Amino acid sequence: MSDYPKLAGLGLPAFLAAMAADCARDAADMVPAILVLLLAAGAFLWTLRAMPADGRGPAPRPAPAGYMDGPIRAGVIATGLWGVVGFLVGTWIAFQLAFPALNIEWPQPYANLGRLRPIHTSAVIFAFGGNALIAASLYAVQRTCGARLWGGNAA
Repeated sequence: MSDYPKLAGLGLPAFLAAMAADCARDAADMVPAILVLLLAAGAFLWTLRAMPADGRGPAPRPAPAGYMDGPIRAGVIATGLWGVVGFLVGTWIAFQLAFPALNIEWPQPYANLGRLRPIHTSAVIFAFGGNALIAASLYAVQRTCGARLWGGNAA
């Protein structure tokens, strides 16, 4: 695909955002317009800089080989960390319930059952369980389909 439609598609929002920033009545209108202007102008310049000078397209990159295990590894590490956090908080809560002497006075506003139980359940259910499911899904999808994950380095 030619880069000229991309340049037009990025230049028009940059121009419209510049007009919106110029016509803004207060900072609440100007800040988002300037943000869109900077993003669109940056993408415009990035695309313009990447265009070849001689008119030919860029050389095709070789297709990567093997599965993408980096996201899976990151998911397993996050699963382990959230598991340790959630299980330690749950163990502390259980010991506080079993041995009331552990309910010491100075951390009471922050370390009582009412504050720690939501941390424990959220960390175990959503963080630990969610990361485990996502990492297992990324592993199984690649092996089942026999293909790498879509998205390259963004995956």
